[in-house]
Amino acid sequence: MMFLNPLLIHTAKRRAAVEQIAELVSAHGSDVHLQETLSAHSAGQQARDAVAEGFDTFLVCGGDGTVFQVIQGLAGSGARLGVLPFGTGNVIAQNLRMPRNPLLAAHTLLDAEVRPVTLGKIELHPVGHKSKRSWYFLIAAGMGVHAALMNLAPMGQGKRRGGRLAYFVGGAKLLIGHPVQPFQMELTYEDGTMSTETACEAIAAHLPAINAWQAGGDPFADWLRLAWVPATGRMGLVHSSFHAMTGGNGNADDGNKTVWGDLPYPHYVRVRKMVCRPLDGRDYDVPLLVEADGEVLGAQYTAISVSEKKLNLLWPGKSPAH
Repeated sequence: MMFLNPLLIHTAKRRAAVEQIAELVSAHGSDVHLQETLSAHSAGQQARDAVAEGFDTFLVCGGDGTVFQVIQGLAGSGARLGVLPFGTGNVIAQNLRMPRNPLLAAHTLLDAEVRPVTLGKIELHPVGHKSKRSWYFLIAAGMGVHAALMNLAPMGQGKRRGGRLAYFVGGAKLLIGHPVQPFQMELTYEDGTMSTETACEAIAAHLPAINAWQAGGDPFADWLRLAWVPATGRMGLVHSSFHAMTGGNGNADDGNKTVWGDLPYPHYVRVRKMVCRPLDGRDYDVPLLVEADGEVLGAQYTAISVSEKKLNLLWPGKSPAH
């Protein structure tokens, strides 16, 4: 099954690329079916239905957001997932070291290794819903200003015209005008110990790299690499973000720097679970947004952990040894 995000397959050139990929995979011996995702939130159910119908391999022609939605229907199913980079960020394809050209990327999947990767799990109350919901993620999840950036990023054709520039412009506006607000984190570390911290930014990464940021995650591990910034002001967040982006993995997990002057450095730790919630008795200017794989899912509370379910990922070339 090839899932197509119609918002990203909008030009004759891209439609031609999809047709060429379908012909390539068919010539390799597969029975290929093409299906458009009906909406941003329907892809998971479409994938779940396709698994029930007997489809065993899925290729997603879209961006990381489309992959995120399809994963909801494939997690724990045993079906195989391949990624074709038709989006803006294409973080998953970046970590798989795939070519940016979708057709060239498809060639790398023909002899790809099937590797079961672990998935993150995020639980929260979606805005406007009383019941709790959960999602699976592959890239990262967290709370803070970065989630507000995902919420402001232009969608549809405007996002495609702006490309990554849209995120940089949005990020600059947020750092200038968006409130930097503290919240409470309850952390369960890799060794099972726990602590409670106060942070203003928290991102639990599951992949090694997120664009230019070397996040230090591991998709085969049973932990998440948490980057968090202690409660600070606007300049403190700018300082921490700069060092996160320019300092590779930043300070070692067991040797985090605390502050430079009055400005904090980012902290890095391995966690099995983190729970984020508002500080008791504090009034917030804007909601504390929560995101996973670039999709804003809710606000104010979240529990982020490693799921027991796995995903069979088509990994081009030789995957990292584990």
